[in-house]
Amino acid sequence: MNFTLKQLRYFDAALRNGSIARAAVEMNISQSSITAAIDMIEQCVGAELFRRVPAKGIVATQVGKRVGDRVSAFLDTARVFESDLMSLTGDPTGTLRLGCYAPTAPYVLPPILSRLAQRYPGIRIELAEGDMTTMADLLHSGGVDLALTYQKDPVKGLPFDQLFEAHPWALLPNSSPLANKPSVSLHDLAELPMILLDLPLTEEYFCSLFEELGLEPNVVHSTKSSSVLRGLVASEFGYSILNICGPNDRDGRNGYRALPISDSFFSPALGLAYVEGLKGSAIVSAVRNITRELKAECAFDHLIMQPEFRKTA
Repeated sequence: MNFTLKQLRYFDAALRNGSIARAAVEMNISQSSITAAIDMIEQCVGAELFRRVPAKGIVATQVGKRVGDRVSAFLDTARVFESDLMSLTGDPTGTLRLGCYAPTAPYVLPPILSRLAQRYPGIRIELAEGDMTTMADLLHSGGVDLALTYQKDPVKGLPFDQLFEAHPWALLPNSSPLANKPSVSLHDLAELPMILLDLPLTEEYFCSLFEELGLEPNVVHSTKSSSVLRGLVASEFGYSILNICGPNDRDGRNGYRALPISDSFFSPALGLAYVEGLKGSAIVSAVRNITRELKAECAFDHLIMQPEFRKTA
C-alpha cells in the first residue's frame, strides 16, 4: 500500500466537498496536496475516481463512489482505533460523533453533555441533529457513533439503552377550556384543530394514537419545527401533541400548557442506539455509563408523565 492515512483523509474530504479547493480549506493544506492524494489513490486502484468539471469542481465516478464508501468506513474504524489507543493509559480521549433526534435535543442533551465535559474533558463532541430516519441513516453509515432517538423503525435491531418511556402530552393554548384540567383525553381532542409535527414517521405515530381508539385527528396546520409548533399553539391556531415536554411547557407562562393524555397506552422508548461493532469502544462505553448513571439518578423524570395520570388497560 503506497498511500497514507493522511492521503485517505484528503481523498475523503474531496469526495464530501465535491471540490479540491473546499477540501483544501477544510483540511488546512494546499490544493496540490489534495490533488496528489487523489492521484496516488487512483494509481493504486488503477481507475479514474473523479472527473474534473470546469467551474463545478469534481464529480466521483462509479468506481470513485465505491472507493469512497470503503475509505469512509475505514476512516471511521481508524478514528475509533486511534481513540482507544489514546485511552489505554488514561480517561477516554478523542472525538465522539453523537446524533440526537432534534425535537428532544434541548431536553435530553444538556445533562449528558455536562456530565461528559466534567468527567472526560479529553472527549470532543461532534453533534448531528435530525429526524428519526436521519439518525438511523447516520448510524448505519458510520456518520455517528451513538444516537439519542426513539426505539422505532428503522433503528429497531440495533443495540439500544433505554432511558425512559415518553408518554404523549397535549399542548393546549391557555385560552382553551381544557387547559385547566389535570389531564386530557384523545376523545376531548379529536374534533379540535390540531397542529402536527410533520417529520418522517411522526404523522404515522400521532395518527395511530387516535386510530387506536377509533378516532381521527383534525389536522389543520403542520410544521417541521417543534419551536414553531409551540408558537402556533400559543397563538391559538390549535392544539398539538408531543412526547417530550419540560416543566416550562406545563406552567402556562409561554401561552400554552402541556397536559398528560389519559387514554393513550403507547409510550415509545427513548434512549441511546449504537452499532454492535462500537460496543467495546472506550468513548462509547463512557457515554453509555454516563447515561445509565443519569437514568439511575432520575435525571429525566421531569420529562415523564406522573404515574397517577396514566390510564391502566
